[in-house]
Amino acid sequence: MKFLAPWYETKDEALVAELHRELPEGHVLHGKPVKAMGRREDRDQALFALQDGTGRLAVVHLTFQVETDVSWPRFSMFGSEAEWIERMEVDHGEFEA
Repeated sequence: MKFLAPWYETKDEALVAELHRELPEGHVLHGKPVKAMGRREDRDQALFALQDGTGRLAVVHLTFQVETDVSWPRFSMFGSEAEWIERMEVDHGEFEA
């Protein structure tokens, strides 16, 4: 996949470790196997691929602190790479404007 600004590709395992550190028990993503795919350069958002066979992707707003409220960290779920690319294109258009 080709990333468009402000998104860039990264497979940084430190992002996966940070996500797991932040997720409180009961959060939708808690305990889910993920792999880092990208990061947004102008915000604390990262793109993760869920490794559960569904093909889903999640954009997570990392907080860089251990959370206790299951509504944090906030995230958006995408059912497919094509759905995520639509979102990335919108982000790109807003970033370039």
